[in-house]
Amino acid sequence: MTTYHHSHWLTRRLLVGLVALGMGIAAAGLAPHATHAAVVPPPVQIVPEAAELPRLLPNIATFTAHVVQEGETLASIAAATGSMPHLIQGYNRLEGEPAVGRALVIPVREGHTTEVYTPVLVIEGVADAPNVALTLDAGASSAPTPAILDALRERNIQITFFLTGQWIRNNPELARRMVAEGHELANHSTNHPDFRTLSDEQIITELADMEQALFEATGASARPYFRPPFGAYDQRVLQVLIGQGYMPIYWTLDSLDSVGEPKSPQFLADRMTGHGQYPPEQLYGTIILAHCGSEPTAQALPTILDRYAAMGIKVTTISEVLGQ
Repeated sequence: MTTYHHSHWLTRRLLVGLVALGMGIAAAGLAPHATHAAVVPPPVQIVPEAAELPRLLPNIATFTAHVVQEGETLASIAAATGSMPHLIQGYNRLEGEPAVGRALVIPVREGHTTEVYTPVLVIEGVADAPNVALTLDAGASSAPTPAILDALRERNIQITFFLTGQWIRNNPELARRMVAEGHELANHSTNHPDFRTLSDEQIITELADMEQALFEATGASARPYFRPPFGAYDQRVLQVLIGQGYMPIYWTLDSLDSVGEPKSPQFLADRMTGHGQYPPEQLYGTIILAHCGSEPTAQALPTILDRYAAMGIKVTTISEVLGQ
């Protein structure tokens, strides 16, 4: 699967892209999951100095993915996957039973195996609530980031930041500020390579090194979300990501702030809000892609946030738009 941009982004219908696209895999079928040992960090805690990342939760061997079907419960999913209900619930940040269609990353306990595996790529959230997820990738310049954080803090808005390990090491104080102000942090690799060009072990190293950098800077974990650099992936990449405990996240709407000619703040504000061209309901569940290194994005952000507020739409995190 090659990287692409959703030019007709309002035509989307599904919560989860079942990545059988062009690869001959039945969308609802089963496939063996990756068997790499998964490195799992501890719960979020703020630490003032560097700390070593623990290697493994003692009873988790690997992870798999599943999309909730009609009639399934946490208990039935856990029984079929060698997991436990509370592990699935906590790992996926659920408050109760998951809704039908909800994509889950499932911790598989040591001593258990499962044939349950759905190759998933999340491209949007649930469309029955007035929410959009604003997601900002951080891998290049950090100069506009303080202004971005200021605009969010002034409005008491928390969003999702996809960070690279190198960016964290260059900007530990900004990463700590993101955590302190309640934002959701997610994995965007360490060095921003095209994962399709890496071996499985190189992918695992990219994931683990980013987690190490984030833990050293903030005590936080980026799990369970990951966005592929360049939006580039294939079925093997998704399988390794899921086996390491990450839900691959794409986007519904690309702001285009990092594509082609430089964009004006006005262009970005109009693109990211529809600027009255569509009923607000058509925006529900949208996952918006933009970048921390874009000065025009930083300049446009107050207008974007205020327009969404005027439409009665909450700007929030990936976890919230995915729903229960």
